[in-house]
Amino acid sequence: MKYLKSKNIDSKGFTLVEIIVTLVAAGILGAIFIHFMGTALNASWNAVEIVRDEAGGEGVMEEIIADYVAEMNSDPNIALGNLVTNNTNGKYGPNVTMAYTEFDAFGDETAPTSNDNLKVVFQATGPAAPAITGRYSLTMILTNSRTTDDDQIVLY
Repeated sequence: MKYLKSKNIDSKGFTLVEIIVTLVAAGILGAIFIHFMGTALNASWNAVEIVRDEAGGEGVMEEIIADYVAEMNSDPNIALGNLVTNNTNGKYGPNVTMAYTEFDAFGDETAPTSNDNLKVVFQATGPAAPAITGRYSLTMILTNSRTTDDDQIVLY
């Protein structure tokens, strides 16, 4: 009598069902990934616009600071008034507003009683950042506290 020897067959590789399940899962994950990447790419122009407008605003503010330094070095008594006149004449563009201001002991802005502090605001025209209400702005305070006896201001 012959004994039947059963061969112990080791299965190597994947079954057809395993391959199909893997491909379906990869397809679903790929579709989700492409959906989210598409959303991110559609909104990426917003960051570029904000950076471009902010760089333009910083350029305008640098121009105002350079004019402020030149005016303070020539005649500190009329420096702020000349900046306001330049702005009124449109030198710095429509996005810049200037107004005299003062601050109380608590640091709150109050109505000015003199023309010694000038608040300069650059309001961006680009799109608003999603997390910020409204558009961003750059603000600086220029003061008329220098006297003609002080050394001249030098920009480095």
